Amino acid sequence: MNTPNFTRRQFLRSAGGITFLALTPVGRGLFAASQTHRTDLPLFTALPYIQPGNNSRLIEGKESMMICWQTELRPAEFQLTYGNNQPGKSQASILRNKRWSGADDDKSRFNYAAVLENLRLGTRYYYRVTANDETILEGYFTTRKPRGRNIRFVSFGDNAHGAPSDHAIAYQAYQTHPDFVMNTGDNVYEHGLDHQYAEYFFPVYNADQPALETGAPLLRSVPFYTVIANHDVACKDENHHWCADFDAEPDSLAFFTNFYLPLNGPDPVYPTPMHGDEKRLKAFKQCAAKRFPRMVNYSFDYGDAHFLCLDSNLYLDPTDTAFQTWIEVDLKNTDANWKFVVYHHPAFNAGHTHYQEQHMRVLSPLLERLDVDIVLHGHEHTYQRPRPLRFAPQDSGKAKQLHQNDRRVPGIFTIDRDFDGKTITRPKGLLYITTGAGGKNLYDAEDNNNPARWLHEDDNNADYVARFISDRYSFSLFEIDGDALTMSQIDQNGETVDHIRITKS
Repeated sequence: MNTPNFTRRQFLRSAGGITFLALTPVGRGLFAASQTHRTDLPLFTALPYIQPGNNSRLIEGKESMMICWQTELRPAEFQLTYGNNQPGKSQASILRNKRWSGADDDKSRFNYAAVLENLRLGTRYYYRVTANDETILEGYFTTRKPRGRNIRFVSFGDNAHGAPSDHAIAYQAYQTHPDFVMNTGDNVYEHGLDHQYAEYFFPVYNADQPALETGAPLLRSVPFYTVIANHDVACKDENHHWCADFDAEPDSLAFFTNFYLPLNGPDPVYPTPMHGDEKRLKAFKQCAAKRFPRMVNYSFDYGDAHFLCLDSNLYLDPTDTAFQTWIEVDLKNTDANWKFVVYHHPAFNAGHTHYQEQHMRVLSPLLERLDVDIVLHGHEHTYQRPRPLRFAPQDSGKAKQLHQNDRRVPGIFTIDRDFDGKTITRPKGLLYITTGAGGKNLYDAEDNNNPARWLHEDDNNADYVARFISDRYSFSLFEIDGDALTMSQIDQNGETVDHIRITKS
């Protein structure tokens, strides 16, 4: 399969992007508002980017979108107007929050988020941003597609840390012309800090020009969804429990301040743990507002697909009744033809780095009963495609042991060995796809295309893995057309290394 090769102009014309940007680079991660560097305007520290905002179900005329940007800690009078033929006269409400660096205000910033509301589905909208009466940028985006429309999206995880591999995956993903990105967590290393996003994430996924060496303007073109993961909460408290430590890392939990994702999930039973000086925690909560701690569990629709995104970190118990009840209600109440569940820690992982972290296996019977098609995750820095399978847990005791790495869940596998994704395309079971080769150093080189190493005695040597690729970086491309879905795994060179087709009829 050959992936389409779109020019930047073609991509932005069909998806979205910035058509006029009066911002000039003046330093690493700093952009001035004009060639003359007007002294009455702050420097931009993150160029404008698209966020999905609080969209969940597809409701005509009730769609919303967010345009976000960040500046140094100097106020300005920003305005954003929008319309579906030209920037128009509709005025967006603009939220401004201070993200405190913990050092001094030279490193703190203002986070801006413009909310565009009452939009139509599958429609292009134009917008204009002005600051102190100067036009900063004009751009456009396309809202989510309604039911019955073909969709294309990319998925990858464990990505940004400042290496050529990050840039290459961002570039190749951009070349496939996705409608959106579904990240599987660990967006930035090592601890998901705000300054790490500024250094490793925004410059790569919101690069001004697409290139293998620099990345691509994905963030300014399409919505970027993600899930919280272990490198977002990577410190330990005095009890050796995972947490965000605002004393050691004052700009922690940037997941909650840089992203604007749906808030249709419940307040989590196991909220993201954190500790530190009360003033630091208060400053963070003021910036995150309603997003903390609720944004870790949410769902959304796009075209004929429904996505349920979950926190799978080691501080939670997936056997919890309230957690499972919300999952059941959410998946029962969608009429989507395709159902995806996304979380970071893979339930079925034949690798050796995180093999014991199996706690999410306990959800398998529930997801099977609710007709989920595909589960996406990262954490293992590899690509793994198990065969379609069903799983009956036999002992969930370790799944309840919070903050422990050994969360093994033994059980009985029922494996569909007939499905090949070519001639036999109706799977009997769920597909659990690990797509964690998005940029960080790869794991388990010796397991690459080596089936003998994919068997584990704890799983009674069940041969549930069909493909295991760990010698290259890669991402997943999904295309949905009615009752047919194709998935292609594409490497950092743009080559397709795996391809399957799934049908419902």
